[in-house]
Amino acid sequence: MRLQATLAALLALGAAACSGGQTKAPDSIDRMSKAEVESIVKEYLLREPEILFQMQAAYQTNQLATQTLAAEGAWDKLIASSKDDPFIGRKDAPITIVEFSDYDCGVCKMAVPWVMSQVDDRRSDIKVIIKESAVRGADSRRAAIAALAAHNQGKYREMHVALMKAPANAYTPENLEIIAKSVGLDVARWKADMARPELAQRVDRSVSEFDVAGLQGTPSFLINGKFVGGYAQEELESLIEATRKQIKG
Repeated sequence: MRLQATLAALLALGAAACSGGQTKAPDSIDRMSKAEVESIVKEYLLREPEILFQMQAAYQTNQLATQTLAAEGAWDKLIASSKDDPFIGRKDAPITIVEFSDYDCGVCKMAVPWVMSQVDDRRSDIKVIIKESAVRGADSRRAAIAALAAHNQGKYREMHVALMKAPANAYTPENLEIIAKSVGLDVARWKADMARPELAQRVDRSVSEFDVAGLQGTPSFLINGKFVGGYAQEELESLIEATRKQIKG
């Protein structure tokens, strides 16, 4: 019973630590020294290693629940601030996907064909709003500004896809100009627009919204207010179909 009580106390401490608590390890438990306790726990975990997986699973579940709550709670604010954000698809589509994306994100690049297939679906019931959340540094920030400058010429989709096809960390001014020419932009106008401070401010706003929504990485999706972290195609498509059914009543 003493061993069980000791282990229960330690596991509770471990769970608190995994959930982000600031619990401090005690110097003793049940009149046992710290060294004695550590020896017991080490022996127990070597004999029952699955407890570590259980603790990790509990931690991940808690993290996902926290992230989902924050992201879905930010939905109204994200929609309200999206009037300047580029979108692809029908403006009045009943299903809105908000995607937080970064050009230096390999998974974002993988997701592009699927995202485009949703707005190109014959039902025309999906609009995708792209949040240019350049969270990976100066290179992705430069690409995000380049995409927004292309948006000013009505060529956002073309530029977005072309940028996503380029290798990560390759967004030098020279490479961006090559990409801009390849999609038919007026390069002089595009360069002038890139220098406008409001475009950089819009990227900063998307990065701030990334934080407000409690996101951990890109891509992250919200579909009519429901959160999906990462490019989980099956989960995304299931949520879209469920949303269609809900809309139909």
